Amino acid sequence: MNSKLSKDNILLIAILLIAAILRFWNFGNMPYMHDELSALSRTHFNSISELITNGARTDGHPIGIQVFLYYWTMLFGENEMIVKLPFILCGLASIFIAYKIATRWFNTSVALIVASFMAILQYMITYSEIARPYIPGVLFSLLMVWYWSNYLFNEDGKRNKALIGYVSFAVLCCYTHHFATLLTMVVAATGLFFLNKTNWKGYAIAIVSIVILYIPHISISLYQFSKGGLGGNDGWLGKPDPNWLLMYFQYAFHYSYGMYALLITLLVVSLIKYNNRIRETQKFRMICVVWFLAVFFIEYYYSLKVNPIIQFSTMIFVFPFLLMFLFSLTGELSTVFKTTLVSLIVIVGIVSLVVTRKHFQIFYHQPYQEQVTNTYKVLDQIGGEKNATIELLIPPLYKEHYFKKYNREFESIYFNPFDSKIDTKAFRKFVNAQTTDYFIFGNPPLEYIQIIKEKYSYIYRKEEGFTYSFYCFAKQKPVNEIHEQIVSSKKLDLTNGTNKMDSTMEYGPAFSEKLKNSTNSRHNILTISATLSSNDSTANPTIVADIQEDDNSLFWNGADYQNYNTNATGSNTMYWSKLLTDFNLKGYPRPQIKIYLWNRNKKNINVENVTLEVIKSNPVIYGLFEPLD
Repeated sequence: MNSKLSKDNILLIAILLIAAILRFWNFGNMPYMHDELSALSRTHFNSISELITNGARTDGHPIGIQVFLYYWTMLFGENEMIVKLPFILCGLASIFIAYKIATRWFNTSVALIVASFMAILQYMITYSEIARPYIPGVLFSLLMVWYWSNYLFNEDGKRNKALIGYVSFAVLCCYTHHFATLLTMVVAATGLFFLNKTNWKGYAIAIVSIVILYIPHISISLYQFSKGGLGGNDGWLGKPDPNWLLMYFQYAFHYSYGMYALLITLLVVSLIKYNNRIRETQKFRMICVVWFLAVFFIEYYYSLKVNPIIQFSTMIFVFPFLLMFLFSLTGELSTVFKTTLVSLIVIVGIVSLVVTRKHFQIFYHQPYQEQVTNTYKVLDQIGGEKNATIELLIPPLYKEHYFKKYNREFESIYFNPFDSKIDTKAFRKFVNAQTTDYFIFGNPPLEYIQIIKEKYSYIYRKEEGFTYSFYCFAKQKPVNEIHEQIVSSKKLDLTNGTNKMDSTMEYGPAFSEKLKNSTNSRHNILTISATLSSNDSTANPTIVADIQEDDNSLFWNGADYQNYNTNATGSNTMYWSKLLTDFNLKGYPRPQIKIYLWNRNKKNINVENVTLEVIKSNPVIYGLFEPLD
C-alpha cells in the first residue's frame, strides 16, 4: 500500500468516524417517529403470511423492510436503539460504497468530497436514524450500481461475481422501496448503451433474473398502486410547486448560506483543478446526471398529472449520484488540499447542522414521546391523574409502547380526526361536563383550544416541537401562568353597526386587509371568534375566511354555527382557526384576508361579537424538513 493511498484511507476513516458520531449522538435517547411506530405496530402477527397480508401489503412500500422488522424485533425486541441500529449501520456503509464508486469512476478527491457531504448532511443523517426503507434503499442502490459498473466497465475476469452482485442488490432494491425500483429500471436501461458482444448475454440473463425474482411481489405492488399516491382528494400531499427542485437543493444543503458558499467554492475549485481524464470519465458524469434527472422528472410529472408522490425522501436513492456529478470535474488533488477541503466541508456542515438546522434539538423531540413524557411531568406536579382530564392524539398501540418503555400508565381519551369530521359540538359538551381542575391535551385541533379555554381559561404548561403541541389548561390561575404571544387582536364589524342579519341578507359586509397588517410570520395562528344567536333552530350562518391574491382565492374556509350550537335558547361562540405554516404564501407577495358572515339559509341572526386574533405559534412545527425562519 503506497503512502498516498494510505493517507486517503486515513481521511476516509476520519469521515466515517465523524459520520458515526453524528448518527449515534445521544443514541440512548433517540425517539421513534410516527412512521416507525406505525411499522412496529404492523409486526405483531402470528405468522409471516399474516404479516405480509395484513401488515406489509397495506403499508404502501415493498415488503422487504417490514419482513426484516418482523424477525428483527422478534429476536431482539422493540427498544429504539436495537431497532435503529441496523439502519444507522446502513447509513455508514452507504458512505463507504459511495466513496468506492466515486473513486472508481473519477478519483479519490471526488470520492472524499462526496463522502464528506454524505457524512454531515442532515438529509442523510435523518434517514439513517429512521427505521424505514430509505437508507437501506440507498445502500442497496449503491451496491447494485457498484456491481453493475464492475460488470460493464471492468475487464478483470470477475464478471460472474459482479453479475451475481448486481442481480442480488437490484432485487433487494425492488423489495425495499418503489422508488429504488424506479432507479433499478433506469440503471438497467442505461446498461443497454454499454453492451457489446462479450457482455450482452450475461446482462440479458441478469435482467431476466431480476424480473423473475420480482414476480412474487408483483401482485402486492399492483395492490399498493391501486390505492393511489399520497395526494388526491383523500391524501395529504399536494402537487409539487414549480420551484420544487430548488427547494430540494436548499433542503439538501441545510438552507444555509454558508453551505451555498461552500458549494460554490468547491465548484470553482473543480473548474480550476479540473480532471485531466475528463473525456475518459465523461460517460460516468453523464450517467450520474441522467439518473438524477430521469428519476426527478418521472416523479415530478407523475405528481402533476396523476397523483402527488414526490417528496425529499423519494429522491434520496439518487442523491449520492447528484453529489458525484456536482464534483466530478475535480482532478486529483494533493493530500494537503484534500485534507483542507474535507475539513472545510465537515466544519461548515456540522455548524449548519447544529446551529442553522438545530437537528439534534428538533429530531430528538418527536410528538408521541413528548406528549407522554410531558403528561408524566404535569401529573407529578398537579397531584396525579385524578386532577386532570387527559386527551392525547396518540393511537392506542403507540401509547402502549411508551407505557411499557417507562413502566407507567394513565387513563386518556383518543380520537382520530381522520375518521370523520371533528364534532366540535360534542367536544364542547364533553369539556363542559368535566369536573377536574386541569385539562391536558396533546396535539389539539386549533378550534378545540378555544373551546377548552371557555372553561379552562389559563395555560399551566405548553410545549411545542416538530409536528406537535402540548397543553395543560387550568381552571384557576396558576402561579407561573403561560401567556401566548399575541401578535394582533381586533374587533370586526361585519354588520355595519347593526349587529343583525335578517332574512333578506345572505352575505354581510366583509372585513378585508392585507395579511401582513395582522401577521408578522408564517408561523402565526389566525383565530376568528364569532358569538351569534338566533331564535330559529335551523339557522346555520358561517363565518368565512378567504385568503386572496389580487381577488383570486388562495384558501377559502369557514366555521358553521350548527357545529357549535350547544345553547339552543342563547348565544353560542364559534371558532375558525388556521396555522399559516400549513400553506405556502411565498409565491404570493400581496395576500389579503377577507372575513364575512354567510347567512346561508337566510334567517334572522344576532351578531354579538366578532374578533380576529393572531398569536405567535410553533416555529419548528415542520422544521425537520422546512427552513427555520
